[in-house]
Amino acid sequence: MARKFPVAMKAKLDSPQRKRLLNPAKTLRSLGISAGMIVADIGCGTGFFTIPLASLVGPKGNVFAVDISREMTRDVRKRVAKEGLQNVKTVFSRENNIPLPSKMIDCCLLVSVIHELENKTLFFKELKRLLKEGGKVGIIEWKKIPSPLGPPLRERISPVAMRQMLAENGFAVKKTFSLGAHNYAVTATV
Repeated sequence: MARKFPVAMKAKLDSPQRKRLLNPAKTLRSLGISAGMIVADIGCGTGFFTIPLASLVGPKGNVFAVDISREMTRDVRKRVAKEGLQNVKTVFSRENNIPLPSKMIDCCLLVSVIHELENKTLFFKELKRLLKEGGKVGIIEWKKIPSPLGPPLRERISPVAMRQMLAENGFAVKKTFSLGAHNYAVTATV
């Protein structure tokens, strides 16, 4: 069974250290997310990327904050209300069964999610169902190098393995790039 991020450690998701490592607005722009898009922030946690996504997609865009933890979706709902955001909806989900309509999403954002999945093939199939024709995924994962942060090294997925996994599941990889010392990103389309 794949290890999930412990909800008891959720404060780490919004830490100043994480903001320094993954500047949310800059990171989202580097993934090609822009005004008017419909984005699913899958594995949204406490909303570290959800809140900046709402600003980036603007009033003509929408963000679906999706998580398998009711506590995490509750936390995001509170943050969204506090910020007065009208373009964010929280969605409690199962891992491979996301209750959103088919062919509706422009981009699925997956930050530190892929290494936690039980069945990656089923998950990628679900993403393809959600994405519009030409839709994309923006994946951020931990580099497969020893570091004091992130999941154990054995759970990490190298950029090469990630690109291969995406290709095997019907995605066309567009770009791969480093996001600082600890993370990398991959974008791919259906």
